[in-house]
Amino acid sequence: MVLKLKNGDQNAFTKLMEVYKSLLAKRILRILKSPEETEEVLQELFVRVWIHRQKINEELPLQAYLFQIGKNLIYDALRKAEREKRFIEYYKHMHSSETYNPIEESLYKAENRALLDSLVSQIPEPSRAVFKLCKLEGLSYDEAAKKLSISSATVNSHITKCNKILRTYLKDNNVLLALLAAEYIFLS
Repeated sequence: MVLKLKNGDQNAFTKLMEVYKSLLAKRILRILKSPEETEEVLQELFVRVWIHRQKINEELPLQAYLFQIGKNLIYDALRKAEREKRFIEYYKHMHSSETYNPIEESLYKAENRALLDSLVSQIPEPSRAVFKLCKLEGLSYDEAAKKLSISSATVNSHITKCNKILRTYLKDNNVLLALLAAEYIFLS
């Protein structure tokens, strides 16, 4: 069969593929763990066998020759996967470091805080004090009630008024403020 293959006999090549494909596929799949990559390696293996058929030494076992080509292709596939992984990590790192700017972030936070303060100034006292304690400082309704010497129900009433005032204000004004309010007020 090897002699026929070396002479370009396509039937010998087809027979070679039929005999060795499943054995090679099992071994390659065991290492690569990917049916798609296994199929690619198998295709490349048989393409190389056909292209380099003249170089096959018919005195040596054909199976060993095929396994050696398969082994080399597996190493190539693993090296390629590692290069791709490193490239993706590098890209993610470069992309994240390009877009992250701590100075810019602190400026945005300062601007957002100024917008929030402007928004909160629209709330009348004493509701503003309750709002600041609960929504900006993160106190529970009970903690705010204790601090202001009022009931939890009164705190709840003030928060309801604040939310109503802010929603009305936001509906009539800037969308940016609405997003800001959602971030700082309604999600906390």
